[in-house]
Amino acid sequence: MTLIPRLLRNLAYILVRLIPLILVLLCVLASPGLAADENEEDVAPIVPTEPLKFDDALRLTLQQSPQLVSSAVEIKVKRLDVWDTRADLLPDFYLTSNIRLNNPDDRTSKPFSFNFSFGSYDPIRAYFSIESKQLLTDYAVLEHLSVIDDVFGSIGKVYMTLNFLDKLKQNYIKGVELANQNKAFATKRYNEGWGLALDVLIADKALKEAQQNRDQADSDRLVALDRLKGFLGLMPEQAVTLDLKDARKQLLRDFDFRNVTLEYAIENSIELKQRRIDVLLQKDKLTLAYAKYFPQYSFGINREYSSRSNNDVYMATIGFVVPLWDWGERYRNVVREKRGIRKVRAEYRTKTLEFRSDFLDIRNDALKLATNLKLAHNEAEIDALKKQKAEIQFKSGSLPFPEYIDALQESLSARTVLLSKEFEYDLKLFEFRKFTGHLYTSYVDAAQYSH
Repeated sequence: MTLIPRLLRNLAYILVRLIPLILVLLCVLASPGLAADENEEDVAPIVPTEPLKFDDALRLTLQQSPQLVSSAVEIKVKRLDVWDTRADLLPDFYLTSNIRLNNPDDRTSKPFSFNFSFGSYDPIRAYFSIESKQLLTDYAVLEHLSVIDDVFGSIGKVYMTLNFLDKLKQNYIKGVELANQNKAFATKRYNEGWGLALDVLIADKALKEAQQNRDQADSDRLVALDRLKGFLGLMPEQAVTLDLKDARKQLLRDFDFRNVTLEYAIENSIELKQRRIDVLLQKDKLTLAYAKYFPQYSFGINREYSSRSNNDVYMATIGFVVPLWDWGERYRNVVREKRGIRKVRAEYRTKTLEFRSDFLDIRNDALKLATNLKLAHNEAEIDALKKQKAEIQFKSGSLPFPEYIDALQESLSARTVLLSKEFEYDLKLFEFRKFTGHLYTSYVDAAQYSH
C-alpha cells in the first residue's frame, strides 16, 4: 500500500525540479527570431546622391519609409498571437507553495507544502484557434500590402505631377515672353499716340497672369517634392533629385490596359482577398462555437498534511468540467455564427460585383480619355500650322503684330491643353494599373511576408 504514495512522491520530486527547465527550453524553441525583433532599431534614412528613377524610389520606400512601419509591426504582432495559440496546445504549469508559521496539533510533517498543476486546459479549442490566428496574420500581411500599394500609387502620382509641371512651366515661360512682347508693343503704341492706356493695362494684366502661372508651377513643384520626401523617409531640408526622363515609360512599364482582364484584376485584388479571409474566419468562429460543447481538463499534484497518518501525503488529481446547461447560450452562439457566415458571403459577393463595376468604369474612362487625347493632338497640330502661317505672314508684312501675337498665344494655349490631356490620360492609366494589382505585384513578393 505504500508503493503508490512513494511513486507519487518521486514523480512530484522530479516534476518540481525539471518542469522550470523544460518550460524555459520550450519558450526558447517556440519563439525563434522573436528576441531579435525586440533589438531592432530605427536606422538613419539613406539620402540618395543620384537622380532617382521611379523604380529606385519604390525600392528606397520599401527600405525606409515610415509610412510602412505600423503595418509591418502589426504582422509581427499577429505572428506572436499564432505562437501564443500554439502554446495553448500544451497546458500552462503552475507551482504554488505555502510555509506553515506555527505547528498546531504537534504535526510531524514538514512546515512547507506545495501544489503543482496545469489548471484549466482546453486543447480542442486551442487546436481550432490556430487557423484563425494564422488567418489574422494573413489579413495583416494583406493590410501591409495595401499600405504599400497606396504609397506606391502616391509616389507615382507625384512623379507624374512633377513631370507635368516641368513641361507646363516651359509653356508658361514662353507665355511670359509673349506677354512681355505684347506689353512692349502696347506701351510703344501708347507713347507714340496710336494706342490707348486701356490696351497697356490689359497687356500688363496678361503679363502678371503669365508670371503668376509660372510662379505657381514652381510652388506646386516644391509641394509635390516635399510630399515625396515624406514617403521616402527624408526630412524636408534633405535634397533629392528625380530622373524624370521617359517618366511615362517608367511609371507604366509594360502595362497595356486594353489587354488586362477582369480575372487578372480579381486575382490581384487585395480587398477581395481580405473578404475571402473574412469568410474563412467566420467559419472558424462557427467551429469554435461548437468546441464550447467539449469539456475542459485539469491535473494537479499536491503534498498535504494527513491527520490520519500525522504526516505529509502526495495526491494526484485529474478532472474535467463538462458543460451541461447554460440556458441555450452555446446553441444561440452556433446560430449566430451560422448567420454570420451568410452575411460575410453576401458581403464578398457584393464587393466582387462592385469591383467588376469599378473595373469597367475605369477602363471606359481610359478609352474616353484616349479619344479626347487624339482630339487634343489634332487641335494642337492645327494651331501649330496656324502659327507657322502667322509667322510667314508677319515676316512678309501682311499680318499686324497684335494678330501675330494672338496666333502664337493660341498655339501656346493649345499646347497647354494637350499637356493637360496627356497628364489626365496617363494618370488614369496609372490608376488603372494600381487598381488591377499590376503595380504592387511588379515590385513586391507577397510570399516574403508570409514567413
